[in-house]
Amino acid sequence: MIDAMMKNTVAPLVLRLCLAAVFIYHGTEKVSKSWGTAWGGDQLPVIQQVLVGWGELLGGIAMLIGFLTRLAAVGLAVIMVGAIAFVHGKNGFSGSPEAPGYEYNVVLLGDCIVLLLTGGGTLAADRWVRLRPKRH
Repeated sequence: MIDAMMKNTVAPLVLRLCLAAVFIYHGTEKVSKSWGTAWGGDQLPVIQQVLVGWGELLGGIAMLIGFLTRLAAVGLAVIMVGAIAFVHGKNGFSGSPEAPGYEYNVVLLGDCIVLLLTGGGTLAADRWVRLRPKRH
């Protein structure tokens, strides 16, 4: 009984809250800066910077409440793959303090994949907001 509660309630909740904290923080930081020079420079076109910032912020909020958890996990995973491919990959796995590698992105990507496979858990809004056919 306790094992099932840990797997179905506590573990997904902890994962969602940790991801929410990271992505809300970084998304808010990116959305509040002036686009094009503040965080992406010439690494990414401005439209991609805007999409990444809002994707991180909204995806983090979705994780916080557990709303559309699997969809949010896919979106955040795509952002992490992009971060590895376009920003951190050239620095290697661990990088350096001046040029961080992609090890952190791999951890976040793994967390997103786990939530994609398992869902948000019993304390996610997904459990209460289900599309059910109407009974006549």
